[in-house]
Amino acid sequence: MISTISQDNLVIDILNSTFGADIVNGAMKYIACYNDRKGEKRRLISNHFNILSFEWQKGNAKAYLESLDTELQNCIICHLMEDFVIDRTSKA
Repeated sequence: MISTISQDNLVIDILNSTFGADIVNGAMKYIACYNDRKGEKRRLISNHFNILSFEWQKGNAKAYLESLDTELQNCIICHLMEDFVIDRTSKA
């Protein structure tokens, strides 16, 4: 259980250091709304997530994320956290 908590904190730390605590904390408050809307926005989130991944490799992740509207920013941060949870549970 301790490793799960520290892994969760690691992901939050990475997201905070990349995007800033304000953006990440805002997105964490948006998780319930994201879960309700992710089906209808799947393609939009996926497209921007792919672009973000490319920009992250170039060192431009924060600038790209900040260029998006707040709702889409929140969706992408939630998507990143969800992907981590899915990866972690599939390995367990």
